[in-house]
Amino acid sequence: MITSRFQLGLIATLAVGLGFSLASSKAIGYPAGAAVSLGANPVWSTAGAVGVSTTITVIEAPAGQDVVITDLSMYCSSTAHLFLRLDDGTLVGRYRVVDGAGLVDRSLNSGILVPAGRSVQLENESGSKVFYNYSGYYAQP
Repeated sequence: MITSRFQLGLIATLAVGLGFSLASSKAIGYPAGAAVSLGANPVWSTAGAVGVSTTITVIEAPAGQDVVITDLSMYCSSTAHLFLRLDDGTLVGRYRVVDGAGLVDRSLNSGILVPAGRSVQLENESGSKVFYNYSGYYAQP
């Protein structure tokens, strides 16, 4: 059987087309799977300041939705010792801002989970006011 140039060209074109159609594409999602709550904006952010030797509530998880802290940034002008605790006292984060650097900037791979109906508090055990910015997303419990 003799194949013509037309047939070879058609086979090559079909093979390339099939290759492109089966090639995987970049997956886009935040966060992955069924973790995102439906019907609301899943991303949140909050900022503020915590005074000297003070504890404040940073964020409260609404009833029926968990909160995940994925990024945090804290700044002060001197050395500070900071603690993140759930409202029952469970320690979920401990940070030391060193004098001179004055900045803690973290992107957490797995995040810090705040269960539905609970809150997370920032405790400042230093002699300096601390400024903070936290962000993350809401998730289904």
